[in-house]
Amino acid sequence: MNDEIPIVAQRKLSTADYPKKLCMDLTVAGCNYRCPFCPHENLIYHYIPMEKIGLEEIVKTLKPRLGFLDGVSLSGGEPLLHRNLVDVLKELKYQGSLVKIKTNASRPKALQILIDKHLVDFYSVFIPAPLSRYKEVVNYNIDPEEIDSAIHTIRKSGLDHEFRVKPVPGLIEMPELMEIANYLIGAPRFVIERFEPIRSMDEAYRDLEPFSEAELAEMRDTVAPYFNEAVVES
Repeated sequence: MNDEIPIVAQRKLSTADYPKKLCMDLTVAGCNYRCPFCPHENLIYHYIPMEKIGLEEIVKTLKPRLGFLDGVSLSGGEPLLHRNLVDVLKELKYQGSLVKIKTNASRPKALQILIDKHLVDFYSVFIPAPLSRYKEVVNYNIDPEEIDSAIHTIRKSGLDHEFRVKPVPGLIEMPELMEIANYLIGAPRFVIERFEPIRSMDEAYRDLEPFSEAELAEMRDTVAPYFNEAVVES
């Protein structure tokens, strides 16, 4: 089995990572973005010496649990950066598992391959900013047209999907949230994530006061008419 993608953590049972499903959650290291509020600095800069979990071990854990578990969720980092992801997903599908991937949608060609090969059942897409401010927020020379292409590919695929945002004071507030909501109007599910300042990659963000529960609920209620479902992640 090909186990060359850097899977650095494995949660054997999760009720939160795949909507309405029980799953195993795998953390894939490596990301091309450098969002200042990102809580996963270790997955970007410090994962090389981390112990990796091989695909054979994952299948050994997963196989007897399928039937109780519905599938596997892969988060990151950014799983689509790794060229051997296809091999891993093929093995998971061969075992009879549903597959969910959390992605930043910055690799439209890789995404199209996964869709063409029917290797993913649910896409969870993180939207760090309105397209007009992508480069500024992610600190990466991304072409917004590639993001737009990837998002349209997912929306036209007929596959289950959701979009996720993280309001951050001074960076992603209500005007930005509305711009994103207008862009994604009609999507099946919109998730508002909580910002955890103490874990921010950029030290300047660690002292920010995050939005309160009431403020996040107000944001959710404001964008709810744009989507089939809008939630604040618990």
